[in-house]
Amino acid sequence: MKKFFGLLNVVIIIFAFASCGEDNESNFIELKGPYLGLKTPGDVPELFASGIVSSVYWEHSGAVFTPDGKELFWSRAINEGRSPRIIVIMHMKQINGVWTQPELAPFNFANYNHINSISPDGKRLYMFSTENGVSVVNKTEGGWGKPKFLNINNADQPRRYINEVHETRSGNIYCSGPLESMPKGRGIVRSQFIDGKYLEWESLGSNVNFLVDDPFPNHSPTVDPDERFVIFVSRRPGGYGEQDLYISYRQPDDTWGPAINLGPKINTIGKSNSWPQLSPDGKYLFFTSRVKPYSENDIRKKKYSYSELIEIQESIDNGWDNIYWVSNKFIEELRPKH
Repeated sequence: MKKFFGLLNVVIIIFAFASCGEDNESNFIELKGPYLGLKTPGDVPELFASGIVSSVYWEHSGAVFTPDGKELFWSRAINEGRSPRIIVIMHMKQINGVWTQPELAPFNFANYNHINSISPDGKRLYMFSTENGVSVVNKTEGGWGKPKFLNINNADQPRRYINEVHETRSGNIYCSGPLESMPKGRGIVRSQFIDGKYLEWESLGSNVNFLVDDPFPNHSPTVDPDERFVIFVSRRPGGYGEQDLYISYRQPDDTWGPAINLGPKINTIGKSNSWPQLSPDGKYLFFTSRVKPYSENDIRKKKYSYSELIEIQESIDNGWDNIYWVSNKFIEELRPKH
């Protein structure tokens, strides 16, 4: 009975959040064209869709577009720091060339719903929830179906740790998943799809899965649809922040080359870069980052007034994660010449 009322409260909070957008419908600007009609970025990351996608809330994933570029999904924590913690999957789509305002995706059923990716053919959406673990949502004629638990191979159990699932054109699956060689039993792994079956999980190797005694030492891979490279998050030493974005290129012998930091232009935007996602045309990288508006020392030295602190907290730059995007020119620039 207690679990029922807890879930009921979650549903009430989610629908209350959804109804808040109705008051702003008349104020929502008309957006047309690819990527919401926004000016595309260069080699320095820029805030993505400020006030529309990036908001005063904690954006909990990179931007995930369908292959045709006409639908957009991302995850958002709407009450970070409170209980129960509510993370929902947001959705926008083009209708007659015009983008709809942000709304809840139709498959939010738990208090934690995290978008993973969409398959290269656009037929399957992968997500993680506290109710089902990793699920797959199939595209239907009327939109998107209901989440179904994803069983990659016989070793998987509903509560086994698998997240950030990405499917490639070959059908292979890459994700954060079980890896016994890591201190906490989690790493970046692949399951090859051969003869209609998924094989056992295999590590992407020590270059990617650097040994760090941390619950999430290397995680959140996003893989090129043709498996030429993988971009991921790592807490290994030598980075620019709490965790940085790295790239590793697949070698001719199917091993993975040295992990290369994406560099100071990208990894100094904020303190904790995460959740990388590739655009469907391969031209851009989306990721989240946290820019702190002030430090503990600022509170003592600058003597903010209460109204100033409230103004900061109610702004988009309030220290919660936002979504950034950047040109993917770095992929060829960082590729080892040999």
